[in-house]
Amino acid sequence: MKPRDLSPLRFLIAALVIAFVATKVPWDDRLESVSNGVVVHGTITGDWTGDEVSFLATPGEVVPEALVGQAADQIRAGAPVSVVRGGSYRWEPGLLTAISGLDPASIFGVLAAVFGGFLFGVTRWWRLLAVCGVATPYVTVMRLTMLGMFFNLVVPGLTGGDIVKAGLAAKEHPEGKGSAVMAVGLDRLIGLWALLMIAFVSAVVLRESLGVLVAPLGLIAIGATGGFIVLGAPLIRDALGAKRVMGLIPARFSGFVDALRSLSERPGEFFIAVVLSLGNHACIGLAVFAVARGIGDETSFLGCLAATVVASAVSAVPLAPGGWGVGEAAYAAMFSLLGSGEAVGFAVSVSYRLCQTAISLLCGAALWRGSRKEWAAELDRSKLGG
Repeated sequence: MKPRDLSPLRFLIAALVIAFVATKVPWDDRLESVSNGVVVHGTITGDWTGDEVSFLATPGEVVPEALVGQAADQIRAGAPVSVVRGGSYRWEPGLLTAISGLDPASIFGVLAAVFGGFLFGVTRWWRLLAVCGVATPYVTVMRLTMLGMFFNLVVPGLTGGDIVKAGLAAKEHPEGKGSAVMAVGLDRLIGLWALLMIAFVSAVVLRESLGVLVAPLGLIAIGATGGFIVLGAPLIRDALGAKRVMGLIPARFSGFVDALRSLSERPGEFFIAVVLSLGNHACIGLAVFAVARGIGDETSFLGCLAATVVASAVSAVPLAPGGWGVGEAAYAAMFSLLGSGEAVGFAVSVSYRLCQTAISLLCGAALWRGSRKEWAAELDRSKLGG
């Protein structure tokens, strides 16, 4: 195929990828048996954030034999069933149900906050790439970040998109692949460190509600800070006799230590990166705050911020694409501690994630990047093994 014919192929690939991701979105309402995990698809009526809803199975839905009891018989008969939170069944709203419960004005707040966080994150990575010796145009960094957001939908964990970002960053800098990849790792590490600091401080401030988290978050924050210092400051590292430990680090990660050392020699850049990280997390907290207000919850901004950073840290565990499931449990637990209840935490989490999913799907348009010349150059490099 000639380079000039790649445009239709690019369209097809982008369409296929977006279609695949769309299959991962929970479009239908679901009812799940607590005892055995059997799921039935249908429609929820009533306030899905409340303690009781009515559920009607989708016409023609095949109900597994493992689902037994009076409610199961009603579902098979096509009759609506009343479901109480904390009973034998739990429900999960689909895209339309969750979004329909939001105050439309709050969606604009979410979009504005997510966009602000996006710019903070892009700027941080852009500066770190320069620190690592692989300066990259700001527009390119924006594109790669959008791709990372997009692939977070299909790669397990909230950090899954970083794998894609690292690969694409390395492709942008074939002469400095290692530095480009390490810049991604450094970007994520600073972001996670700032997240831990926010989580610890917010838990201390809200200790009447989150007191149970102060000790574990404090220990984790101290450990992360100590690791930062040991890896990034050679004098302190040598004074602590960490040479032997450093020798155990695999060679492929040595570039990461070098990147940390380069950053430690430029404390101003480290400070800027931390400030940008704080701005990024604050914007995400604002997005969750907007969602909470949109469904009628009165949790404070600091409470929403605390829930956000803790849930983000937990959701980074690569168990499900985009952290789905893990994040919902974390938000439910946090909002329960804050006094709003698990139902509100679940509602906030699902509503925010569905808004985030829509934004990430739009970011898939970043796949349509570059000119035909750029595609031709990439094709030539692939033929040469580059």
